[in-house]
Amino acid sequence: MELTIEQAIDLGYATLCAYAKESDRLEMTFAVTNCTPVNEVFTKDKVVKQGGKVVKGYITLKDTGNARHVALWEEDTSNVINTDAEITVNWTHFTTNLTYNRIELGMNMGNDVEVYDYLNGKRKNMFRESAEALQEAFFGSPTSATDKKNPHGVVSWLSQGSNGSTGGFTGYSGRYNDGSGTAYNLGGIASSASSNARWASYYADHDGNLGDNLLFLIDGAILSTNFIPPIIPEAVAKEHGISASNFRIFSTKNVILNLKSLLRKQDDLFAAQLEKLGSSVQLNGIPFVYVQQLDTASTYTYGTDPVIGVNTEYFHPVVLAANNFVIGKPHAVYHFNHNVLVAELDLTYAYVCSNRQLAGWLINSQ
Repeated sequence: MELTIEQAIDLGYATLCAYAKESDRLEMTFAVTNCTPVNEVFTKDKVVKQGGKVVKGYITLKDTGNARHVALWEEDTSNVINTDAEITVNWTHFTTNLTYNRIELGMNMGNDVEVYDYLNGKRKNMFRESAEALQEAFFGSPTSATDKKNPHGVVSWLSQGSNGSTGGFTGYSGRYNDGSGTAYNLGGIASSASSNARWASYYADHDGNLGDNLLFLIDGAILSTNFIPPIIPEAVAKEHGISASNFRIFSTKNVILNLKSLLRKQDDLFAAQLEKLGSSVQLNGIPFVYVQQLDTASTYTYGTDPVIGVNTEYFHPVVLAANNFVIGKPHAVYHFNHNVLVAELDLTYAYVCSNRQLAGWLINSQ
């Protein structure tokens, strides 16, 4: 039986659509170990937005000053001020594709399983490459104000602050990944110690000391940012759909191995707080996730041996509904090879933070 280009297009499209629910589109393949961060944020934490030329949000950075104790019968006085500030974040677009060959597809005809395996293998490889590219961007930053290709990743919103800091809200500005760490205003809002100080993120410098000193800095970060998972009875959580899994900690091999070494030297009481979890450790029930990319220092963004705590209630990807991991219908690319068919995948998204003081923290060596 002949297999025309049109039939190869229809067969490929029908096969990809038929098994879409089984694979849950792109996100399910993020579950591979080395892509845990993007698997977590895109499967559990993303917010889908129906439209808009940019992502907008409103945050409160000021007080009205109307909350106070007064004497009985004292005359009321009220301040009327605008406490809201608008944040704006540009969309970032990601695209890739899978290709298959009409001739190869024809070689698998007559066996539905082989046809599915052939096309599904192409799709999985596309998903794997996508996951790796998205994860690299997750821990990245734009190169300049005109950079439209790189999103404002987690290390943009949780930025480096004062060198030598033992902990504090000193991450006022994002840092471009331009080779010199040029500062810029996140979400279009300027922040400093004297202006919009609430828009600063928490930062500490461990200066390469990865023992008790690091744990001291992490404890300070946890207390200062309320980075403590709630204790919710399982039955209540299940009934109301409540999740206590908004907290993530990402770090390097060096940090995790040092913490495991420290663990082995501690008594049982300490070990109950810093527990073994396979090749990682956990603190307050939050696992440290190893991210190989972070092993390579980035002086002006996440530094050396970073420990990054993220609360995805306040930091998450916003995805444009029209391009929510959309896989288009295959089409021929005659200028390349008249037997080659291509199906594109498109994702339009942005990382957005609604509260930098509660979104997490960055601890590193500058």
